[in-house]
Formats: sequence, C-alpha cells, structure tokens
Amino acid sequence: MLLFDKSPLVVFLFFGVALGILIVLSYAQDNIEYQKAREKDGKEELPPKYPTLVPYLGSILPFLWNCPDFIRRATCYSGKLVSSRVSVGPTWNIYLFQDRDTVKEIWKKSAMMCAGRVHVYACKYLFGMPEKWLSVYAEDNSGQFHKPFPGSNIPPERRMHRILNDGIESALTGPGFDPTLQRFRSIFISQIQNLNAPTGEWIEIKDFRKFIHDTVGLSLVQAIFGPSLLEVNPGFMDDLFEFDKALPWLARGVWSFIMPKPYAIRRRLHQHFKRWYLYARQHFTETSISKDGDGDPFWGSTWMRQRQKILDIIQDDDTLAAGDLGVAWASIANIVSASTMALIHVANDRDLSTRVRDEIKSLTNQHNWAEIDLKRLSTNPFLSSIYAETLRLHVKSFTVVSSPLSDVSLGKYRLPKGDIGLVNSHPAHMDEHFWNTKNGAHPLKSFWADRFLINPADPLSGPRKGAYQNQSPEHLNGQEGSGDGKPYFSLKGLDGSWIPYGGGQLICPGRFLAKNVMVLTCALLTQEFDVEVLTKRIEFDSRSFGFGTEVPKHTIAVRMKRKA
Repeated sequence: MLLFDKSPLVVFLFFGVALGILIVLSYAQDNIEYQKAREKDGKEELPPKYPTLVPYLGSILPFLWNCPDFIRRATCYSGKLVSSRVSVGPTWNIYLFQDRDTVKEIWKKSAMMCAGRVHVYACKYLFGMPEKWLSVYAEDNSGQFHKPFPGSNIPPERRMHRILNDGIESALTGPGFDPTLQRFRSIFISQIQNLNAPTGEWIEIKDFRKFIHDTVGLSLVQAIFGPSLLEVNPGFMDDLFEFDKALPWLARGVWSFIMPKPYAIRRRLHQHFKRWYLYARQHFTETSISKDGDGDPFWGSTWMRQRQKILDIIQDDDTLAAGDLGVAWASIANIVSASTMALIHVANDRDLSTRVRDEIKSLTNQHNWAEIDLKRLSTNPFLSSIYAETLRLHVKSFTVVSSPLSDVSLGKYRLPKGDIGLVNSHPAHMDEHFWNTKNGAHPLKSFWADRFLINPADPLSGPRKGAYQNQSPEHLNGQEGSGDGKPYFSLKGLDGSWIPYGGGQLICPGRFLAKNVMVLTCALLTQEFDVEVLTKRIEFDSRSFGFGTEVPKHTIAVRMKRKA
C-alpha cells in the first residue's frame, strides 16, 4: 500500500492490467459460450451471442468502422453461413440472420414483420425529416400491409406506412408500372440520341457512373416526377449525385459542424422539391393528365399526385420534401450503380459484347428502340443472366426485419418482438457451398455472364452446385425451359441465396422496373456504342456497404464511339 500511495503510476498500471485481464477473461468466456451454443440443435432459440471485447459498447465500433469485415466474421462459423446475436450497446442487440434455412423462414413469415423503426431512422438521419412529424411514423406499429398487425390500434388515417406503400405498389407493380416504363424508354432514347457523340468518333467520359446518372438516372427521375422538377431546378441531378456520395456519413449520424457539406446538399435538395411543389400547384389541372391516365408534365405520375394528398395529414412541405428525397434517391441510386457495373463487365469482354449484340439482333434487326418489345428484351435468357450476375456480384444490401407486437418463430431461431434483424445479401451471394463455379473455373468473386443459365445438355450448368444443383422438380422433369433444348434463365431454388431485393412480402417492389431499366440500358448502349474502359483497376467504397449496390471508390473513365 505504501508503494501505491507513493507511486500513482503504479496504481494506474495495476488497475489497467487488472482491467485488461478481466476483459480477456470475459472475452474467453464469451467465446466458450458462443462455441457451445453453435453445437446446440434447439428450436426457437435466440441466435448465439457473438463475442465482444468491450462488454458495454459491444460490437458497435467494428460494425460501424468496417461493416463488411465484421459481417463476414460474425456470420461465418466453420466455413458455413450462420446467424448471430450481436450486442451494439449496453441493452441493445441486433440479429444477423444469414444461414439459408433461417433466411427462407424469414421470407415465409415476412407478413408478420416490417422495417418501421429503420424507416424512421432513415427519414430522420438520411433524408432530414423534421422531428415533429417523425412521431407519426414512429407510432405506426400496424405494418405496411392491408391488414394491420394483430394488437395494433392505429386508426386507418394514421397508418402512414400503409398509405405510403399503397402508392409505391400501385406505381411499381400495379397500373402505374407500364406507363412509367414507357416514359423512361422515350426519355432515355432521346437522351442517347441527343448525346454529343458523332458517329465514328471517340469521346472520353471521365466519370462513367456520373454519365449513367445523368442519362439513365435523369430519365427515371423525369419518368416518375415529371419534367417540371428538373426544369425549375437545373441543378437537381448534380445535387442528387453528391447526396448519394454523402449518404454514408449521414447514416452514421456525423454532426453537421464536423461535416457541414452533406447537410448543405440535403437542404438544397429540400429547396428543389419545395420550389417544384409551388410551380406544380400553380399549373396542374386534371386536364394535364396524359392519355395513359398516369403521367402529367407537372407532378409526373399518379404516384406523385397521391403523395401530395398526404399533405391532408401532415400539412408540412418540409416533411414531404424529406420523403420525396427518399423516393428520388431510392428510385435511381442502385439502378445507376448496377447499370454502370453491368456495362463495364460487358465492355471489358469483347466476346461478351458480341454475344449481347447477337441477342439484340435476334429481337430486332433495326435500331428502332422505340418499337422494341420490352417484355421480350427483359426476359431474354442471356441478358437476364447478365442482369442477375451483376446483382449477385455487386449488391450488398441489408434487408431489415422487425416485429413490433409479437415474437416471430424462425424455425431454429426466433426474433423477439421489437428487436431488429438484418439479412445481408453479400454473404449469401458469396456462399461457396451453394453457388456453382463450374469446378472453380468461375470463382464467385468474378463475373460469369452464364452463371444463371441452365443448359439441358450440360449437367454442370446453372447457378447451384453440388447437392443443390438442379434440384427443382421442374428441372428434373425438363419442364422449366421452353422444351427446345436451348439454355434458359432460372432463379428457381435460389430463395435465401440470391436476395438483392430481399424476399417474401418484404421484397422490393421496384424490382421489375429495375430489371427492365438495367436490361434496356445495357442492350441499347452496347448495341449503339463501342465502349472501352480506361480505368484498369476498380476499387469499391466499403462505406456504402449495406445501402444496396456497391459504388466505385474512384471515378471510372471510359471512351465511347457511336456505331454506324
């Protein structure tokens, strides 16, 4: 004790070493319990708790600092995908569900779940919704489906998640889908025709993703929101591009005094929307609606007109602008990045480019893209396989699940009420035990355009491998293809493994529009242009992990030449 009294440094070191020993012992105990839990074969258990060095903080720091690496470590055990319970604070756990059987159970039970809490988080931190109206969303525990969750007492007029979801479903999977797609096609063709690229002359594009944003993304924004949004806000698309780059910082809650730029960009976008509201309200009449019954030059679509009616509830343009920013970002960000990567993979392989052009010639012998059958184009087996492989390789999104009022049984595991579960597409898309690599010829980290094609004459073809390969009764009986012996595209049997859009009742309603846009973009630009990728090595930004399609860390330069 005299030594301690005379030497505070020794006291400090003593307690520091003691604390370190306690932390190591606690971590060792956590590891032992974790491994024991992995050996259990129970039912409706909580997933094993993933060990953490810092008991109070849990795994929040590695989760935020290097999310891809943490997800890989926490959801893999003995070389196989597993589910884990992760502590991210003194009293808060999140559940990482990655084993295939549990993910399939989640899709089956998805009608009992929603992502309401995360939606509120996104509205607040990503899109800047005012606090006074966040409570309206937070209080809605009724879910987004027609029938409210059992035990919910939210009146119909306050079921905000259902009200908003009605418009989304109608626009993207209902009567609004085809008019929106046709508007996109018309605008996109015009964008490419008017591109300053004389036939036979090379033009250099320093940022290919920005080019796709300014053509494909612009066409989508105009197809959904109408031309007036961009006419009264010429800087809208540039600000939306910058907002996409700033989103990871906003998601992490970085304060505005530390990083003011993301918040300034978001405020500008809010002003863009409010300026548009003023203009459209002054000029729109019912006679403005086009013959298809959906589009109009001011609000753009039935979807946007329906969103304006939400004002009857919230009476606040700031809240509506934050919500519309979320719609605009979600409508184009992942499609732009995925289309960019699909085109890069095609352009980097001359044989693949030739095959794509041959497929297009089988659909049309002319360059009349305004007349091409979009259904035939989007269901073409080879183009569909390119699309699916692009999403398998590059989509790293989280599907968020939660049940606000009751526990959910997931077979071996359960999700407690009110807690949050996450399913990430990347580990599922890289599962060496499930996916076919054709005996290692096509590793999962590489792009293989034929991965999703089943050739009846080749038993080693198709997306699945080993014990999973060609299991479906349709394939075994030769019923799935067209019967002509040609390779065909198939997603059968991939539930829980190919999940770029989530699954079950929670699957992304924009998946049909996304596929049509991606396939048309890849086909049209490959047919009309020679494209050379000048950037030899492409790195991806890990900060965007979990938001959807990964984005390049640096700009990708290409050169393009319009074909005769």
